Amino acid sequence: LPKEVASSAIGKFTVQVASYGTEAEAQTQAADLKGKGFSAFYVSAKVKGSTWYRVNVGLFTTQKEAEAYKKDLMTRAKVASAIVQKVASAE
Repeated sequence: LPKEVASSAIGKFTVQVASYGTEAEAQTQAADLKGKGFSAFYVSAKVKGSTWYRVNVGLFTTQKEAEAYKKDLMTRAKVASAIVQKVASAE
């Protein structure tokens, strides 16, 4: 997570809209969403020994809020798929 929100994000929920094998792809997607007015960011994650870059939008206190936002986001941003994830750590 971005350093300015990392410590306060633990235990909150976010909407993941994409996962890429390269940081450049994630940066491009996050920038595109930011340009459309969404609070998008990306984080790296280790998956089966490989690094992936997950593009997320928003931070929500409850899963219910995140689920409601996900539906709206998919319509407004024309995102094909999205999942709600709980932020487990700041790393």
